[in-house]
Amino acid sequence: MAEITGLRAKFYRETSTSDFEEITQVANLTPPQPEREVVDVEELAPEGDVLKKLPGAINAGQVNVTLNFDSKNNKHILLYQDFRQGSINRYRIKFQDGFGWTFSAFCSAFQMQDIESGSVIQVQVTLVLVGDYEFHEIEDGE
Repeated sequence: MAEITGLRAKFYRETSTSDFEEITQVANLTPPQPEREVVDVEELAPEGDVLKKLPGAINAGQVNVTLNFDSKNNKHILLYQDFRQGSINRYRIKFQDGFGWTFSAFCSAFQMQDIESGSVIQVQVTLVLVGDYEFHEIEDGE
């Protein structure tokens, strides 16, 4: 399998017509980091003095997106509205090889980063995944 870079990775938000529209000017993107909980089984005399552990539920994690902020970019404002409304929406991350994540999430943070005269104004958006998610091949137009 060939390695790929993050170059040309894209971030999308589902519209009211169930299409996905690209959120432009993405500077940095951290995809979901799912993790399964580990359940410790308490027992005073475990076999071989080794504690038992059981697999628990999966925490789908969160996605962090840093945008080069443009207050006139309607899609950036939609993310801010997602934050203010606490609504659950569907999002997508697509890599240049056509694979990526599709997930439902709510926006838990919309944070302007340090504003300096010699830097691009950026905003960090945090999306907390709810329910199931999928890593799959994403067809064009899907």
